[in-house]
Amino acid sequence: MILLATFSSELEAELLASKLKSAAIDYKLQDGQADGYKLFVFEDDLEEAREIYNAAAFEGDIGDSKFDDDDADINFDEMEG
Repeated sequence: MILLATFSSELEAELLASKLKSAAIDYKLQDGQADGYKLFVFEDDLEEAREIYNAAAFEGDIGDSKFDDDDADINFDEMEG
């Protein structure tokens, strides 16, 4: 999975997650404690997820986030917890 964005606010992370779910995009929301809430999507969905992210930011639905353009690739099967 690819890191789409990091949020300091759980509310904003959940809002974008609900928009992704409405678009039938699978995602993983990870609470990184001090690192914020990280939202991941599959690489095949990344372009559409970015469009949804940008639309939500433009509409003012989200604002306290960091868009990650580094394409961090995370394998959640290897993570504990």
